[in-house]
Amino acid sequence: MNQSVKENLGRALRLMLKPLAKLLIDQGITHQEFSEAAKEAFVEMAIRDQVATGRINRSRIAIVTGLTRKEVAAVISRSMAEESHPRTFSRPGRVLHGWHNDPDYTGPYGMPLEIPYEAESADLSVPSFVNLVKTYSGDQSPVQMLDELLRVGAVVETEPQTYKPLRRDFEADRLSPKLIERFGDVTFNLLTTLSFNVQKEKIGEGIFDRRVLSNQKLNAEELKLFESYLKSRGQQFLEETDNWLTGTIVHKSESATDVYDSGLAMIHYTTLEPELKQSLHDLLKDLGLGDSTNGKGKNILKE
Repeated sequence: MNQSVKENLGRALRLMLKPLAKLLIDQGITHQEFSEAAKEAFVEMAIRDQVATGRINRSRIAIVTGLTRKEVAAVISRSMAEESHPRTFSRPGRVLHGWHNDPDYTGPYGMPLEIPYEAESADLSVPSFVNLVKTYSGDQSPVQMLDELLRVGAVVETEPQTYKPLRRDFEADRLSPKLIERFGDVTFNLLTTLSFNVQKEKIGEGIFDRRVLSNQKLNAEELKLFESYLKSRGQQFLEETDNWLTGTIVHKSESATDVYDSGLAMIHYTTLEPELKQSLHDLLKDLGLGDSTNGKGKNILKE
């Protein structure tokens, strides 16, 4: 890698880490904890790079990651000692997805049906909320699932013991495990696409990655109007995409090979703290903490 690429990546890295660092500090996660997570990610990716060669050794991992052999050994030992934590996708989200896409639960034009809580028949193909939960959420309690969907306003009771969905998406509570897991998943998908496109061999070979931005800054009223527009039109487009995927992509067996997770994420970004794009160097200079030429400045940083 040439020096220019390394320098540009370093600047990009510092910028992308700022909102993450703010979140971690707000939630009491220290740099040491972040550093340990970063070490694990570096070691894992170094191992994955070496798998293809059939020769995995700690010395090589240490060289490419910049860690010591002792640190590499510690990361591997700690990871081996941990319990496996399989990913769990949002069960309420799966239930709402099934309600909007399963032919047993949709009527003309693909509209989700109003369904009773329980069906008279034990046949799972007979539409009912209990059968819906059994189909899309396994052993989850239908009572608890309904309470949660009603609580967040995703489902409404239209008649006694009869329900219909108001939304096809499930929005978890602030800082809930589901929302934090989603944060990691969406960020992983976003950075996977962006890093692929940065390294693509030819123009036009990248994964779809586009953005639209205003050439003028928005005031509070305009921002609210823009948010309303995006929530309406964006949700409509996402639902059309969801319907296309459901109706076009055939079901794959679990043994199928050369299959990939793929989807679409739409994110409305708003830079609430534009000063965060400023570098640490410029921040320190603005605060009078140092001169860029001789290192002298006001001593307002207290020990």
